[in-house]
Amino acid sequence: MATSSVRNTTNDSSSNVTPVSAYWECVDCHTYNPSARKSCKICRRVRQDLLDQCLKESKTQNSEKTGVESKLKTSSNQISTNNNESTCFTTTTTTPPPNWYCVICSHHNCNNDSATICAGCGSIFMTNIEYLNFVHEQEKQLLRYQEDSKAFQEDLREQAHAAYYKNNDEFECIICYDLIGKNKGVLFHHCLHPMCKRCLLQMIETSTEPLLKCPHDDCTTIIGERELRGVVKDMKRDQKLVDRLNEIGVRWAESRHKTFHCITPDCKQWWFIEQVQGNNIVYCDGCKHWICMTCVAVHEGQNCLEYQEDLKIRAMNDITARKDQEHLEEMIKRKEAMHCPGCQVIIQKLSGCDWLQCTQCKMEICWPTRGPRWGPGGRGDTSGGCRCRMDKGKLCAKDCQNCH
Repeated sequence: MATSSVRNTTNDSSSNVTPVSAYWECVDCHTYNPSARKSCKICRRVRQDLLDQCLKESKTQNSEKTGVESKLKTSSNQISTNNNESTCFTTTTTTPPPNWYCVICSHHNCNNDSATICAGCGSIFMTNIEYLNFVHEQEKQLLRYQEDSKAFQEDLREQAHAAYYKNNDEFECIICYDLIGKNKGVLFHHCLHPMCKRCLLQMIETSTEPLLKCPHDDCTTIIGERELRGVVKDMKRDQKLVDRLNEIGVRWAESRHKTFHCITPDCKQWWFIEQVQGNNIVYCDGCKHWICMTCVAVHEGQNCLEYQEDLKIRAMNDITARKDQEHLEEMIKRKEAMHCPGCQVIIQKLSGCDWLQCTQCKMEICWPTRGPRWGPGGRGDTSGGCRCRMDKGKLCAKDCQNCH
């Protein structure tokens, strides 16, 4: 059976194990672990240098006893449920022969000074039986870990439709430090970090931000609304606590530049708008409608010109249509919208630079001058249009924000 080994970099005369770097690599699963861990966080194999020291100390202690036991005595690694680390096993004392081969790297060691450390890989001397028993124990631990992992994943699949996952083991709450019993806490869906319900409820009640983050260190996961509502329900509190967070989010979004709130009644969806492109139409996941950002309306099945002409006709008899028409005219007065110089359809600039293109007739428009960007010949024709930067770099308007 061939395995690889991590070189032992500890000083034989030192009683403390000092890893050479902040991380060490497991020889079984090749996972990098923090230097403070005694065993691999994935397969739980004992760190190689720590294993060597345990074997060495065990042999030193047993050498004081009279006689040498003929059979190998091992104790299985005990897995800690709190920190997921295991302790070393003990073995009988075996004195290396004058010339011995390392079972790890097969290096030939000349034992003139009774050295028990391999000069090739730094591993402590082990007989074939000791090594095989050690490997067998590691394989059993890996098998137990795989079985536990499979059972845990199956348990998560069964809870996929629940508001939140339940904890299979006891844990200490990161906020209040209380010990939370099995199935008494919350495991977040996306990061699987645990937290007690009481502390999560307190976060919901006192938060001034619309989004709650997982409180664990270095975790940026946002706690889902389904999880928040599930905890509020379990704690027999009003769902208005979560609604309050949604209202904070809407107010926050509406107060920010380049945000747009869905115009459909009772729809709370909103978006950040960097620059509207193409036909200026956005699909709302909340109300399942296509929103025209130019007309600020829903006119599925009609283009902007057809909608605005139809709006003028309906405005004569329809109060709602009349209000929409008055709203558009008011936007033009406030210079938030304008008539296209080409087709007279009403267009609006939401964000970005001062260059626009009419979605109806495709004319390029200068927003500050409210006129064509180029002359009759189209792009590049400087005989007309706003002539921005043509006269010794002079802008078409003082507040021009690059109309190309």
